[in-house]
Amino acid sequence: MSEEVQYATTEDLTRDRASGREEDYHLPEVGMIRIRGLSRAEFIEAQRRFENDPGAQERYILSRCVLIPKVTEAIAGQWQKASGIQEINALAMHINEMSGLTKGAAKSGMD
Repeated sequence: MSEEVQYATTEDLTRDRASGREEDYHLPEVGMIRIRGLSRAEFIEAQRRFENDPGAQERYILSRCVLIPKVTEAIAGQWQKASGIQEINALAMHINEMSGLTKGAAKSGMD
């Protein structure tokens, strides 16, 4: 007896799944913030807009993925100047993990 395959719909493909991945994150010496993972569209936009500027990519990503407090790209720039090297780096690595961008993340079906 075989089971009937249930295929995805276009609504399933376009339903927002990026913003649902939120969690609290503790920044040492700062406190708790609320973050989420990066969507595929945001990842592509960061790469396209700031191809040769990793600092600008980081500001763009922080402005999208830090939910509480609300961070703009300008605030992210001030944060970059005020923080030590590891503070934002550790956060960025965690956002990458939440977004499925790390080596340990599950591979896509396009391999």
